[in-house]
Amino acid sequence: MSEEQKGFWEEGGIYRSNDHPVVALFAQQRVEHLQERGALDGVRTLLDVGAGSGFSSGYYPRNVRVVACDYAGGMLRQNPAPNRVRCSADRLPFPDGSFDAVTCWELLHHLPDPKAAVAEMVRVARERVIIFEPNRIHPGHIVLGLTRPEERESLRFTPGHLRRLVRPSGARIRLHERCGLLFPNVTPLPVARAFVRLPYRMPVIGISQLMVLEKE
Repeated sequence: MSEEQKGFWEEGGIYRSNDHPVVALFAQQRVEHLQERGALDGVRTLLDVGAGSGFSSGYYPRNVRVVACDYAGGMLRQNPAPNRVRCSADRLPFPDGSFDAVTCWELLHHLPDPKAAVAEMVRVARERVIIFEPNRIHPGHIVLGLTRPEERESLRFTPGHLRRLVRPSGARIRLHERCGLLFPNVTPLPVARAFVRLPYRMPVIGISQLMVLEKE
């Protein structure tokens, strides 16, 4: 990653705050879907990797102890999670099986070695790993990938590409689907309020890929 990109993330990028109303709608809808799909069943401890300023960390159920980690200290300081650790995704400073679940939201396409990050997340997870990544086929992601250097790698993220990234980890793919319609940083609030009324699972046209990995 270039020094320019490192500076971009350290300064907090060009993102809305973690309590912006569109961010809240986006995150709450995601977490509710994870609960409906059973992905958070039995989870009491959770590591949020690449947690940034807290789009994900602050919205998990209150009975889940969340540890937020990110290598960008500038973003991590904005994260509302009380437990925060500055570290790299491919070198997580935790023993094997430290957390019931490990999650990352739109992280892998920003990393120079996403396979190493997936392997680390599987290592420190006791039960499962939950991954959200862009769905390249969505027109919005094509625009973002072509116009924003920090999103360029999202253009590679087909479902097949994501499956190839996780395969070396040895974890079993329990769920892989496309979902969601909200872009938390660009969708206008009135549009977001309309979109959250639609079904979350959106085959083909969903903005995101959701993958849940189970440890063997």
